[in-house]
Amino acid sequence: MLVPHFAGAPNQLVDEIVTSEAFSEFSLKLGYTIQPKKQQSAIELYGGVRNLFNAFQDEFDIGKNRDSNFVFGPALPRILYIGVKLKS
Repeated sequence: MLVPHFAGAPNQLVDEIVTSEAFSEFSLKLGYTIQPKKQQSAIELYGGVRNLFNAFQDEFDIGKNRDSNFVFGPALPRILYIGVKLKS
C-alpha cells in the first residue's frame, strides 16, 4: 500500500510516498447457545480474538510536528474476549 508521509517531525525531513508492508487483520468469534427446556429465552456463551496475528504498525512519527495521518496499520493489538448474552 502506498502511504503519503509528510515532513515536519524530527525523524521525517522530506515529503515522500512510503510503500508499507502487507498486513492482514484476522478475527475469530465462536459461540454456543443453550436453550433450556420450556423456556423461550436462551443463553449464548461466546469468546473470540481480534487481530489474531497481532499485526501492527511499528513506525510512527514523534514530536509535536508529527504527521498525524501517517497511520496505516491495525488500530488495536491482539484482544481476547469472552461474554454471555441473554436472548429473549
